[in-house]
Amino acid sequence: MKKKVFIIEDNEANIKLYKAIFKKIPNIEVFYETRGDKGLEMIKSGNPDLIILDNNLPKLKGIGICKELRKMDKFKGIPIIAASSSPVEGNRESIFARAGFNKSLSKPLNLKEFKEVIKEFLS
Repeated sequence: MKKKVFIIEDNEANIKLYKAIFKKIPNIEVFYETRGDKGLEMIKSGNPDLIILDNNLPKLKGIGICKELRKMDKFKGIPIIAASSSPVEGNRESIFARAGFNKSLSKPLNLKEFKEVIKEFLS
């Protein structure tokens, strides 16, 4: 059975990178959205096994999406990864953790680390 990964990312270069990475991983189906508000709706209407959020998104930030999802029972156990290049005031790790993210990665992504994190959350 295919695992479903939902990615909300507004940068075209990053989307191409994700597509290249996930193309090489079997049994994964990936869904993309570029706006925060539409991404939240896509996630709420789907059944993701993993969610990857940029933070600096149009209409709704990744932190806002994560906080909203964590209020719903359906998404309490779903791993959510922050993948962001945007600076965050204060301690980046604790800010993302307090918002409900399981992990935060900095962009540009370290591909080896990214693949290990994906494997960890989808196995």
